[in-house]
Amino acid sequence: MYLAGLYAENFRIFGSTPRKNGDADASLCLEFGPTTNVLVGENDSGKTAIIDAIRLCLLTTAADFCRITRDDFHVGPDGRAGSFKITCGFKDLTTEEQAVFLELLTTDDDGNVALYVTVKAELMDPLRPHRVSVTTRTGRDGQGPALDGAARELLKATYLRPLRDAEAELRSGRGSRLSQILAGYPAMRAQGEDDYDEESDSASTLVGILRRAEHHISDNEAVAAARNDINTGYLQKFSIGSDVLRGEIGVAGDATLARALERLELTLFAGTGEWTRHGLGYNNALFMAAELLLLGNSAFAPLLLIEEPEAHLHPQLQTRIMDLLRERAEAATTAGRPPVQVILTTHSPNLASAIPVEHLTLVARGSTFRLAPGLTRLEEGDYAFLTRFLDVTKANLFFARGVAIVEGDAEAILLPALAQAVGRSFSECGVSVVNVGGVGLFRYSRIFQREGEQIPVAVACIRDRDLVPAGTSAGMRKELKCSAEMTQQQIAEHVAGLKERDSGHVRTFVSDHWTLEYDLAAASWTMATLMHQAIRAAVASKTTWPTADRLADLDRSAQEQVKEWRENEVPLEKVALDIYEPLRMSRANKPIAAQHAARLLQTTPVTDEDLPSYLVAAFTYLCSEV
Repeated sequence: MYLAGLYAENFRIFGSTPRKNGDADASLCLEFGPTTNVLVGENDSGKTAIIDAIRLCLLTTAADFCRITRDDFHVGPDGRAGSFKITCGFKDLTTEEQAVFLELLTTDDDGNVALYVTVKAELMDPLRPHRVSVTTRTGRDGQGPALDGAARELLKATYLRPLRDAEAELRSGRGSRLSQILAGYPAMRAQGEDDYDEESDSASTLVGILRRAEHHISDNEAVAAARNDINTGYLQKFSIGSDVLRGEIGVAGDATLARALERLELTLFAGTGEWTRHGLGYNNALFMAAELLLLGNSAFAPLLLIEEPEAHLHPQLQTRIMDLLRERAEAATTAGRPPVQVILTTHSPNLASAIPVEHLTLVARGSTFRLAPGLTRLEEGDYAFLTRFLDVTKANLFFARGVAIVEGDAEAILLPALAQAVGRSFSECGVSVVNVGGVGLFRYSRIFQREGEQIPVAVACIRDRDLVPAGTSAGMRKELKCSAEMTQQQIAEHVAGLKERDSGHVRTFVSDHWTLEYDLAAASWTMATLMHQAIRAAVASKTTWPTADRLADLDRSAQEQVKEWRENEVPLEKVALDIYEPLRMSRANKPIAAQHAARLLQTTPVTDEDLPSYLVAAFTYLCSEV
């Protein structure tokens, strides 16, 4: 069996179910897959609330203390809720698992068997935030039998908190996490027997070895001398009447398996025989390996909850951790053991790109959106495509409030600079730019398209119209159509074809005339000057990067030429063709021209009126709330 669903109402960011027709459903209803589930999204979107809801409902193997307080109750338009409910649903129970949880199971009308654990919490006194009434029962609505201690132990999850101190977790000590992990390891069960033979002075089990060590310590000459000195020289002088006071010096604690395990610690091997401190990252990897040791031997529904596994890990190690978790789940399945189900949250594009899209759940503003097949507009081929091409630089789209999908490097460099110049900073508005390299533009946008409730992320596909204007030479035109040779209806149909896949919050913004660079030059004399300067500098930069003085000379001469064109009343459309010609004929590099344009934008005042209308519309859409 595995945790198949989580349902929460009025818990933290998640609100209530609809009370009357027309009300929005603000509650949480999230399904999980049986192996790896990765929750992605920006901060404060609800990822930690999901993990904590599972922890509160199932508890954890580390016996973490999860106190419910007033702050856990949802605050909505009508004020703070007085109660909340969390339900964890387990499905696909084997015959053995059904027998273990027999009296706690729920059977639906179709005969499907499931196990539901429901926690209900109610504020007892609004003025005393820690006075909360909590009940844990089974059943979808929490009306079934109470969850007994044995069943609760079998369902506990393993939880790795964010920014964890892995080194401290693996140290020896009373109740240490390592002792708990080792106590659950099957090979340790026989180590609890005391096989110490005093006559032969031999022992093989941990408890026996501990007893043998206690015996030898007690017989040690120095220890015996100190003990006798304490007893005869001091302690006996405190005796009154027939009272006999006698002290013993021995190993602290009783000789049990728990005490033996609490004396153990796990450290990274230094290779020299002497211990040395290692970095946080490798200690985190060591701690995760230890937790997986315990999970791999769980008999029922092994569940691992991890918040931000990327903490303290460099990118390559993040990918290795993700690969290990996936391999561990698949190995358990093929070996006939219960698969290790992993539910983790991350802000790392490295992890988001290392896991297939179908295992991701996008969490945005208190709503969850699984990206599994059948729940998005992605086709079967799209999932395979994204597995190959959704790399680290593109995976930042899962953490954005707005996504600009562009066709090339030039757009990826220049559009953020243009938006900044007109007062719409992409970084301030949480907008990510995804460069798809001219192919698969809509394979990425379909991630955000689905039936029903839409993902609240503005997605702008910014693409070229690719119709040349009148007066374009045959060499520049190549195979493209000319807008002057088309009717207005044909042009409208061409643009509509470029936008035919728009739906939900995905919108396509098509250039007004031809390409980004041409349209910028044709938009205003200000942009014509800037683009002429940038392209002239790109031509000079093709072989050797020019010096600052050389760039200043090029900028000055380009500005004077545009001024001359304007004084001679040369049409702006004709000027734009001359400016764009070096890029079209491959005498200059587009990304380099974009880099120079971004440089010039730092000192050139630009307004919305100076830019092409399609870019102004795209920037406005990306930087507004969806």
